[in-house]
Amino acid sequence: MAEPTILLPRPPRGLPALLAVAASLAGLVCGCLERRTENKRDALGDSCSSCHGDPTRRGDALLRAAPPRDLLGATDSAYPGVGAHALHLNPGETHAALACVECHTVPEAVTSPGHADDAAPAELHFGPLARAHEHDPSYDPIARRCNDSYCHGPAEAVWTEPRDSAAACGSCHGLPPPTPHPQSNRCAVCHGDVVDAQNHIRAPELHVDGQVESSLPSCAGCHGKGDEPAPPFDTQGNSSVSHIGVGAHAVHLSGGGLARPLACGECHLVPKKAEDPRHADGLPAEVELTGVATTDGRTPTWQHATATCADSWCHGPGPGDPGASPRWTERAALGCASCHGAPPPAPHPQMNECSLCHGEVVAADGSIIDPSRHVDGVVDVKLEARCTGCHGDLNPAPPKDVSGADDTSRRGVGAHQTHVLGTRRSRAVPCGECHHVPSEVLSPGHLDTAGPAELSFTGVAAAFGATPGYANGSCKDTACHGAVFPDGHASGGTLTVPQWTTVDGSQAACGSCHGLPPPRPHPYHAEDCGRCHEDAALDGKSFLHPELHVDGVVTFTRPR
Repeated sequence: MAEPTILLPRPPRGLPALLAVAASLAGLVCGCLERRTENKRDALGDSCSSCHGDPTRRGDALLRAAPPRDLLGATDSAYPGVGAHALHLNPGETHAALACVECHTVPEAVTSPGHADDAAPAELHFGPLARAHEHDPSYDPIARRCNDSYCHGPAEAVWTEPRDSAAACGSCHGLPPPTPHPQSNRCAVCHGDVVDAQNHIRAPELHVDGQVESSLPSCAGCHGKGDEPAPPFDTQGNSSVSHIGVGAHAVHLSGGGLARPLACGECHLVPKKAEDPRHADGLPAEVELTGVATTDGRTPTWQHATATCADSWCHGPGPGDPGASPRWTERAALGCASCHGAPPPAPHPQMNECSLCHGEVVAADGSIIDPSRHVDGVVDVKLEARCTGCHGDLNPAPPKDVSGADDTSRRGVGAHQTHVLGTRRSRAVPCGECHHVPSEVLSPGHLDTAGPAELSFTGVAAAFGATPGYANGSCKDTACHGAVFPDGHASGGTLTVPQWTTVDGSQAACGSCHGLPPPRPHPYHAEDCGRCHEDAALDGKSFLHPELHVDGVVTFTRPR
């Protein structure tokens, strides 16, 4: 709708012209030439409100003089003479009341130069608030907007379309403002004197006042809680690990019982001050992996799209195993095999008894006894030079085996002691007749393959052309147990393939390895072995020299 206008001839400037206009608008300006009282402001204000404003309105004289009503008598904010005067001059939920001088020069008298001596619209002379922080405000009468004012920032508020300021939060500045402002919308963290936790203005008189009331918080003021600077909570107030700003922060900083606590600086550049460059300049936070993550020449990187770390030593310390970490935003119970094999691949010893070499960090049951030395970039190894450090006790042979077992029904234990110590009927068998004995703990062929231990039969087991082997828990084709006899003859033994884990004496009775006597062509003498074999007693039931029995040589003398 077109704005109403009053068409008056424009008289010459000066007091006579003003009097002429006053005479033609007598009903509106009846108070303009009233005598001023000693209270100049009240007298001026009441005079002003005779042309614009409302003399019956509550408030001081200048507030009574401000539109609505304008010089045309209009009260609708759609008229430029009315506009948002009331919204600016009265305090609101988001701002204090503005003084008239912030936009106009307030005259000392009705007749003051620059007041009523030229045509409408009224001149705007922006004051210190609109010009704060090097702004250069101006008013566009066509678009009816203020430009480049501190009050409204980059917003294009239309003067003739005033809005409820309480509903316009974010119209004058971003939520949050763009960088270098911290990219968080938790305004109360830094502006708590002005804004509450729900981003409601708690002190309108401190808002849009030309000053930025702020107090930089501690680290935990923006992220973390209490004395702990790391999330939860993140800068957005989130506490669930499913939010990338929260994730596994707590587990890393506490160590989770399995590892040492990480320092913040191992993953982030820790600022000295909150306003340091690259600190609060936007999300997501920069991740710069240093320290332990770079051990062994690793070049770890953070993959934001997958929320994982790649090529970090922390989650992939095994040689040639630059594995990715678990997802940062998922709760995951990490076990021994999560970051490295259990055991790690060769050349690591292929055994699960971590405490044998890492006993200062890992307990016999596999639990971590010193988290401060786990995942710290150093592999704590304490090798036991003695064989009995890993297996055996009084001698290197089990029990105990490398798993700590001492039950002869276990393959790692079995009949070791019977062989190594010998019996009243047989010699002691050296370890090297069944196994390759290493010169050092880490010698090739010792710990570099998975269990069970390799068997390499030599000596007596291979006597008389035997080709011994081990299968299904038994030795087979060995000379020791009579599977092969001198000159290819049959031994006549009742049990030439004994079970390794049966250690109750039932497999070692006379007659088990060879007959009593062996079948022909052996001479047939039932119980007088000592007649021809000087290691045996004449009673045929005992041995004078057990060390000469089962030694790969048939000890034979002329009959006694």
